[in-house]
Amino acid sequence: MNCSRAELFFDFAWCACFFEDPLKDLIHQFKYNQKTQLSGQFSKLMVHFIKEYHMDIEQFDFMVPIPLHPTRKRERGYNQSFLLASQLSRIFNINLNINLLIKTKNTKNQSLLSKKERWTNITGAFKIKNPNEVNNKSILLIDDLLTTGATSSEAAKALKSAGAKTVGVFTLAGTKLER
Repeated sequence: MNCSRAELFFDFAWCACFFEDPLKDLIHQFKYNQKTQLSGQFSKLMVHFIKEYHMDIEQFDFMVPIPLHPTRKRERGYNQSFLLASQLSRIFNINLNINLLIKTKNTKNQSLLSKKERWTNITGAFKIKNPNEVNNKSILLIDDLLTTGATSSEAAKALKSAGAKTVGVFTLAGTKLER
């Protein structure tokens, strides 16, 4: 499935690195093998990207990590996106809102699905806990990886539906765009 701009609900996405080895393997270790200590080095890569390319991170009212469903969080023991977001919010002195966006649908693991299946799988997965906190705000979603954009777009859709002015996405890594 081709993801045209019209299908994406976020306003833009920044990816600090390409999703290639050796980083690809390290992200897998971070996400699935309890290598949480990698969050410090990964956050440094993201900070370097912001500073190197003079990205306007101060425009955001707060950062929101892409949440895990409670079942997945219990299984894994942590949310890798939260680990990245907490360090970035501290470094850039931007508020971190971890209770705003909630994942209400226990989806299949996106990495095991085709592009088309990812969009179907994630549809309707996110809700906003307190819509009043979102109205007319600029929000930066933080995640470890951007591939099809399905997860980030669905999270942005929930935020935009609640009145968010701007929703950007910032990930550690992203796949190269198909042309």
